[in-house]
Amino acid sequence: MSTIRTGDILLERFDVIACAHCSQPIDTAEAVPFTQILCPSCGTEMRVPARFANFILLDQLGKGGMGAVYKAYDETLGRTVAIKVMQQSIGQDRVFVEQFLQEARALAAINNPHIVQIYSYAEENGQPYIVMELVDGGRLDHIQEKHKALDEIFVLETALQVIRGLQAANAAGMTHGDLKPANILYDRDGNAKVADFGLARFKGEKPKPGEIWGTPYYVAPEVVKGQAPDAGSDIYSLGGTLYHVLTGEPPFNCETVTDTVLLRFKEPPPDPRVFKNTISAKTSAILLRMLEMDPFARYPTYESLHKDMSDALAPLLEAKSGKKPPKKQNSAVPIIFGLVALALVTGLSVFGWSFYKDYKTEKIRRVQEAARFEADKAAGRIKQVFRDGRLQWVRVVTDEAPPEAGDVAPAAVVNEWNLRAVQDVEIRGDNAVADLQDLTTLTLCAGSETPLEDATKIYLQFSLKEVDRGRLDSALLQLTAGRRGRIKAKANRYQLHVWALKETQEWTELIRWNTAPGNDPGSSSEMDKTQAVLLTSYDIPANPETGDRLQIASRPLLEFIRGYDGDILTLILTADSQTDQKNGWRFTSTEDADRFPPPTLMLKAKEP
Repeated sequence: MSTIRTGDILLERFDVIACAHCSQPIDTAEAVPFTQILCPSCGTEMRVPARFANFILLDQLGKGGMGAVYKAYDETLGRTVAIKVMQQSIGQDRVFVEQFLQEARALAAINNPHIVQIYSYAEENGQPYIVMELVDGGRLDHIQEKHKALDEIFVLETALQVIRGLQAANAAGMTHGDLKPANILYDRDGNAKVADFGLARFKGEKPKPGEIWGTPYYVAPEVVKGQAPDAGSDIYSLGGTLYHVLTGEPPFNCETVTDTVLLRFKEPPPDPRVFKNTISAKTSAILLRMLEMDPFARYPTYESLHKDMSDALAPLLEAKSGKKPPKKQNSAVPIIFGLVALALVTGLSVFGWSFYKDYKTEKIRRVQEAARFEADKAAGRIKQVFRDGRLQWVRVVTDEAPPEAGDVAPAAVVNEWNLRAVQDVEIRGDNAVADLQDLTTLTLCAGSETPLEDATKIYLQFSLKEVDRGRLDSALLQLTAGRRGRIKAKANRYQLHVWALKETQEWTELIRWNTAPGNDPGSSSEMDKTQAVLLTSYDIPANPETGDRLQIASRPLLEFIRGYDGDILTLILTADSQTDQKNGWRFTSTEDADRFPPPTLMLKAKEP
């Protein structure tokens, strides 16, 4: 095996390879890597591979001023990857190499579906390289080359995914610095991913004198002036990229690079509809705002940009779906169907109510059995023994003589109560019966961008009959993160509000939004303050892990229970309506008690 230099990159050449079809040895000692050759035996066309470190390079995917990107097979891990190799001359600049590797570490820590994943990074023969996820579903600039001006829906859907990727990078302290169509890739499912943070720098670092980061068509004015790239400059570059692929023309275009860069300081970009009059007014306004010369006139956050993009896309998707008005029908047909449906509903209602009563009885029995089991375990009345090849719980038998007739056994003093919810349900703003949809998890959802009909609140019912409320010293509500929560892009925390009904009110798991006791049907977060009281608010993580225990300790909750007259306590959970968290959270219900604890009220008394 000999070495070969392609540009300023040193690779190893295979002297002989085997035909993939007939296994005939082929002499490649003089062949140029990545060129096509024919098998002399069977005529199969093949591409000449090369080697770099422990990777077999199968093809060159791209080449730039700093290095090249290859499709490669990782012999160590047995998978196909993309590998970006920097030139040897760049590897001699140790300051750059350290910055390069530092950025690689930062990017490797970001796990987002819309950023090309970094697997590893190292050096070989003085050449730094990064091993990345192979994204081989196409590239935005290649797609544009085939079609010139791209479909508006396709461009907006791509933009929404790219924005989420940039948002994740920005949260980790990274800016891209060179957004352009060539740096937006697609996987085989059509998902967009941002690639090549080659010119990215940590927030706050500035270009060297005379150095411009970015591509002339898309670079932000403040970056041209030497300011550090930030989220605002990436928004500008994304705007230029979307403008170009949507209209077929870049926002600024002159005969020379210098004139192209300077033009953005002289005049605003033309309305995109000058080049393509089918672009919607909303999309046009969004692009022009992204391309404002003054950074303060652009979108202040990725979230605000994402919202406007979503609003612009919604009517386009609706129009594309081609919804048609319903056909006229014979007036007798709906009547007949209505009578049949009424008969079915009546029959099913009777059956459903009978089924529900049986289900409810069984559920309460299971909860009571679980409570007795926990009480026996806490009191030492049962223990685990190894029997018949497995651990089993058995009741403890003592040798103490039974009490004489007339003796009264002293009552055990209980200092702690772990009360599992005897009943729980979520109510939804669309007034549907949520319990008939999912019996294992409870969804909590509000959010600034959540429609009222998608909001949910959680009702929890606890029995206080056995609790010595006069001795209570602490109260804590424990919730368990459910199993089907969706990952939220935003990493900030949100607030969960805990309310209590002031008086005992009967409700079943079939309650609806408009009939739930104490609910304010017009609010996604508030309750009717004449019937319910807010006890506490709790900062909840954006993405708790499945099975995580969220423990909400509250002095007002303790005081409320001490002074509460009824034996049945109803707590209501509502979500923060000030921030965007429309995906909501999932908490384990009493139905999932065998694997994850249901909502539990943990009460402790003062020592006697």
